[in-house]
Amino acid sequence: MKIEDLDEKDNGRDKGGFSDDDSDDDCRNFSQYRRLIVRVDAKRALVGAGARILFYPTLLYNVFRNKINQAEFRWWDEIDQFLLLGAVPFPKDVPRLKQLGVGGVITLNEHYETLVPTTLYRAHGIAHLVIPTRDYLFAPSFVDINRAVDFIHKNASKGETTYVHCKAGRGRSTTVVLCYLVEYKNMTPVSALEYVRSRRPRVLLAPSQWKVTTKVQLMHNCLCLD
Repeated sequence: MKIEDLDEKDNGRDKGGFSDDDSDDDCRNFSQYRRLIVRVDAKRALVGAGARILFYPTLLYNVFRNKINQAEFRWWDEIDQFLLLGAVPFPKDVPRLKQLGVGGVITLNEHYETLVPTTLYRAHGIAHLVIPTRDYLFAPSFVDINRAVDFIHKNASKGETTYVHCKAGRGRSTTVVLCYLVEYKNMTPVSALEYVRSRRPRVLLAPSQWKVTTKVQLMHNCLCLD
């Protein structure tokens, strides 16, 4: 018997060398992947709904804390000469930010959390970078983080300050600031977090935000080795 005469599906395999078991595994893996995507989407939707409900109550709480104890609950803090980290600004804050030398603002808020339109920033000669990021458990993407840290560096090279904010200036905005310190100030994530906490003690990162910061360091180290 010639080899060509053998059944092409001998031992359960087709011409491509894949068995029926391989096909079953692919189906199971795809099914598991779909279930994972559904769970992630459901989590995002649930967190998003909760964030919307809590936005104004928590914003009012932050305003109240700031009013009764501005020394310990500042709306924004200076991280270095050309970098401010803080909470969502109100329209009345824009002229003050301009006086402080702010030439750029990075907004990590979603649309419903944003209180100052881009047009108002532009009217005061302030560039505005918007990176909508869901509150509480989520971090900006690598692409958005690169955009943000380059935006800060570009402004600093011109002698202009960048104000980085989310709702409370604790998680999303801190993630960007840490990544900037890792990328352009050659800090480790741990030393960057310790430094930022010394300037703004109430910063608090979610696990996903800390994870992306450490990954930025790995990428930075790899690029330095090239």
